[in-house]
Amino acid sequence: MANDLNVVTLIGRLTRDPELKTTPNGKVLAKFTLASNRTYKVGEETKEEVGFFDCVSWGKQAEVMARYLTKGKRIAVQGSLRFSKWEVEGKKGSKVEINVENFQFLDGKQDGKDASGGGSMAPSEIVDDSYSAQSGHEDTSANLDEDIPF
Repeated sequence: MANDLNVVTLIGRLTRDPELKTTPNGKVLAKFTLASNRTYKVGEETKEEVGFFDCVSWGKQAEVMARYLTKGKRIAVQGSLRFSKWEVEGKKGSKVEINVENFQFLDGKQDGKDASGGGSMAPSEIVDDSYSAQSGHEDTSANLDEDIPF
């Protein structure tokens, strides 16, 4: 058996507020896009490019992200790449998303408020400003195709 690896780690800023949805099967998900800058050199010239990455988070983690994250907030995400393809009225489409398994707030607290500016940040589901999908997050990888809400 091959030892394949599908792990993605990104640090970036949200391009918009997370969009909280519920699938027809009742599963909660949050969708958002992460912008991540990359600096590189071409000869003596330093260049910068921005990559935009579509992300999806599931369950309690999705609810936490939708509640505490807003456009422009900086976070770290760790997860795996998920490839989806579909066909609607003869037109084929495909997409690669990051299936978020863990994330961490990077902006920190500001003047007694949480990173999103929305009041005190002391919910029981967040410990040390991070959240791990490993604790109580159900594995949705087996039936992801039937949970795609489009």
